[in-house]
Amino acid sequence: MEKKRYHHGNLKECLIEAGIDLINKEGEKHFSLRKVAALCGVSNAAPYSHFKSKEELLITMQNYVTDQFTAELKKSIKGEDLDSPTAIIKLGKSYVMFFIRNPQYFEFLFSQSFVRVNLNLNDDGSNNYPPFELLRKTTFRVLGKMGMPKEKIKDTVISEWATVHGLAAIATMEGISYDYDWEQKIEDIIVHK
Repeated sequence: MEKKRYHHGNLKECLIEAGIDLINKEGEKHFSLRKVAALCGVSNAAPYSHFKSKEELLITMQNYVTDQFTAELKKSIKGEDLDSPTAIIKLGKSYVMFFIRNPQYFEFLFSQSFVRVNLNLNDDGSNNYPPFELLRKTTFRVLGKMGMPKEKIKDTVISEWATVHGLAAIATMEGISYDYDWEQKIEDIIVHK
C-alpha cells in the first residue's frame, strides 16, 4: 500500500484519506489507527491528536465523504428551477460524476454498508443517506407537481437511483473500457433509460 504524503497542518485529512484507502484495500476488520498512521508516515500516537479511537476516525471518514458528495449534488442544482425535470437530471449526472472523480469513495461507502436508505413510501426520509434523500425529495417535488401518483413516483425514484448508482458502479470498476466521455454520455443515458 502506498504511503500518503503528510504535509504539516494537513494531518487530519491525510488520516481520513489514508483510512479510506486502507478500508478499500484491507476491509474494516484490518483497520487500525496504527496502520493509518504508518500510511501517513507519522508516529502511532499522532492520530490521537485528532481522533479518540478508530471508531471516531471511521465516523469522520463517512461524514467527510458524505459532506463532499452532498455539497457536490447541491452545487449541481444551485440556481436551477427545483420544480423542473432538469433538476433531477443534473442531480443524476452529478451523482455519477462525483464518483468518477472519486472512485475510492464509491467503494468505501457502498462496499462497507455505511449507507442507509428507506424506500418505503410512508417514510419521511429523515434517516436516509443525505445524498439519496436530496435525490428522492427533488424527484417527489418535480413529479408531484406534474401530477404523478405517489406510488409511481416511488417507483421512479428507485429506477432513477438504480440507474445513476449502477452507472457510478460501472464507471468506477477497474478494467472497464468505454469509448465515450462519461460526462457527455451520462445525461443521455439518464434521460433515455
